[in-house]
Amino acid sequence: MFLGRLRCAALFRSSVCLAARDAYSVMGLERSASPQEVKARFRVLAKQYHPDLNTDRNASLKMAELTSAYDTLMDPKRRAALDQATAGASAGAGGYTGGFPNFENDEWVSPSQMFSEFSDLFGRNSQFRQPDSTAARGEDVSTNVEISFLEAAQGCEKMISLRLKQTCPDCRGSGAREGTTWSKCRVCKGTGVQRKEQGILSMGMPCQRCRSRGVVLDHPCRGCNGESTRMMPREIRVNVPAGVRNLMELRVPGAGHAGCHGGKAGHLFVQVKVLPHERFRLLENDVHLDVPLTLREALLGGEVSIPTLEGSSERLVIQAPAQPGATTVLRGRGPPRPAGGRGNLVLHFLLQLPRSLSNRQVELIEEFDDLSRPT
Repeated sequence: MFLGRLRCAALFRSSVCLAARDAYSVMGLERSASPQEVKARFRVLAKQYHPDLNTDRNASLKMAELTSAYDTLMDPKRRAALDQATAGASAGAGGYTGGFPNFENDEWVSPSQMFSEFSDLFGRNSQFRQPDSTAARGEDVSTNVEISFLEAAQGCEKMISLRLKQTCPDCRGSGAREGTTWSKCRVCKGTGVQRKEQGILSMGMPCQRCRSRGVVLDHPCRGCNGESTRMMPREIRVNVPAGVRNLMELRVPGAGHAGCHGGKAGHLFVQVKVLPHERFRLLENDVHLDVPLTLREALLGGEVSIPTLEGSSERLVIQAPAQPGATTVLRGRGPPRPAGGRGNLVLHFLLQLPRSLSNRQVELIEEFDDLSRPT
């Protein structure tokens, strides 16, 4: 029985030591830290772990832990009791024996008051401000669009039809039924953090009633059920720049789902699929084009019509003789390059032979062949 009591006493001391040590370690402070240092440190850490600024899924838990630690270290009686318990438990091991920080000239400030003092750190959508505490950024949206080869070379505009979350027209984005508004959460008193106290121990956790928002909605809008947004069709104009490549992704800022309760809208990401052309083909930054020539054009030269990336055609002078497989480069006549400037239009000359020959044509070709032989 006596040994059991000793074990319980030791366990109590160790749990107190752990609680006190954790309060300091959570804040990253020495035990001798002054109230001013606690306040300053809390400002820095709150800005780092505030859920509106930190997208990590554990940010709200870390924020609750920081709030609990701040609450403990800024309460003179609770901090003194923890320090005394820790000192008593570790006295035999050379524990901390220094004096306690001076609280005489420092008034205790609650975390919610602290947030209101420096809420400018978080911006207008901070979860510790009312009534904007429920604001949340809208989700990004991804879609795709098909364009022709010439549209990719010239640039174009495309209209995309989507169903997106948009500001509810009934409540105009407030989420509240007409004639009602948001109210401060009675459980956490608007802080977004629930605190449980057991003796000298204090524990903080995200408020379950308001989901760490600090405010609640008792009469939600019937149109959006309090979400402030609803799914509706929307037409979005997308500007496709000249020179876009196949499977490139374009970003349209603010064209995604609308944010909740005044939060910023997400972005729209559009993947561009460039359809192949019947004659043009893109290789790196240059466009290649096959130019078929008749036997006469290849031997004697002349003019042929070729298509352009502008959607028109132009006459090209062929210098005789044009060897099959030879190329001509029209510099700067290709599509815009991503790094600036324009690519080239590369022409490949091909010999186009007739499918059949008449007797007279055969005679002339044989005569031509005889004349072409060296004497």
